[in-house]
Amino acid sequence: MAGGFWAKNWFKVGITVVLLAIIASFAYKLYGQEQASAYLKDKPVGTAAPFELTDTEGKKVSSSDFDNKVKLVYFFFASCPDVCPITTNFLSKVQDEMKAQKVFADKADIVSISFDPARDTPAALKEYAIRNRADFTGWKFLTGTDEQAMAQLAKKYSIGVTKDNTGNFTHSNVILLVDKKGQIRTYYNPGRPDLDYKTMVKDIKTLSKE
Repeated sequence: MAGGFWAKNWFKVGITVVLLAIIASFAYKLYGQEQASAYLKDKPVGTAAPFELTDTEGKKVSSSDFDNKVKLVYFFFASCPDVCPITTNFLSKVQDEMKAQKVFADKADIVSISFDPARDTPAALKEYAIRNRADFTGWKFLTGTDEQAMAQLAKKYSIGVTKDNTGNFTHSNVILLVDKKGQIRTYYNPGRPDLDYKTMVKDIKTLSKE
C-alpha cells in the first residue's frame, strides 16, 4: 500500500521537498540580513561634526557638500604602517560594491580624512588615493592645515588620536556610517574578520531610502 502511494505521488512529494528547501533557504538569508542590520533600528550614536577641509585638488570641501547623502567616514594618516593601508584597501572593495549596487557618488560617498596635515598634503593624498584605486567622484580624501585642529575634529567623531615620539600616530581604527541627516548610525571595526563589505553596502542602501 505504502509502495503504491509513493509510486503515484513521488513527483508531488519531490516538488514539495524542493519548494520547502527553497523557502527555508530564502528565510535563512532574509533572517541573516535583518540580523546584520538590526543596529540601524537603534538610536543614532551621535551627530557628525561639521568641517571645512581641503581635497586632493586643493579645493575647499565642507561637510554640507555631503548633505542628503549617506557617508562612510574614515580617519587615517597616509604614512600609517599597519591598519590604515589595510582599511583603505578594504574600502576600495566597498567602493566597488557600492558601484555594483548603484549607490556610489549619487547616493553615498566615502570620506577619508587625514589627521596628519603636515605630511598629508593634497598632492600626497592624491597619490595615496590613486594607489588605492579611489574614484574621486564618490571617494574624497581630505586634509586640514593644523594638526591639533584635526585631532580635535577626530575626537568629535569619538576617534582618539595620539602622536608618539617618532611622528607616528596611535588612533582608533573604525569606519563610521553617517546617514543623510548627518547622524552617526554605527561604527564598523575593520579589524573584525567577520566584517563583510557587502553587508556595509546593504546598510548604505537601507539608509539611502530613509
